[in-house]
Amino acid sequence: MKILLIDDSEFILQRLELLLGELEQVSEIRSAMSAEAGIPLLQVYKPDIIILDINLPGKNGLQMLKNDIRSLKNIHPLVIIFTNNTVSGYKAECLQYGADYFLDKARDFHVIPSIIEKTSREARHVQQS
Repeated sequence: MKILLIDDSEFILQRLELLLGELEQVSEIRSAMSAEAGIPLLQVYKPDIIILDINLPGKNGLQMLKNDIRSLKNIHPLVIIFTNNTVSGYKAECLQYGADYFLDKARDFHVIPSIIEKTSREARHVQQS
């Protein structure tokens, strides 16, 4: 599975790359520190999974989800919103605009590998059907 990380924190990107790099289901990881840097990667890289922060410089993650990711016709990546903004009412809005998961950076790092593994199993099952 190809994963695209979009977060403006180099620390978060490095931590996610280390965590996900250990998973056998992950074939490649790319990262961007803004929506503007991530948008071109959507068409070229065609990620299976996007891990997206809300607070980004310039266009925020919610705008990117709504206007760029879910408007694509040829790819339908699983989108994990990974944010510190968990109490501000963003969850319902993110899910409404097509996020598959809404996770808290402070508590949910450990959840991401299980989501990747589950998604990989489901993709294999669909391919075998």
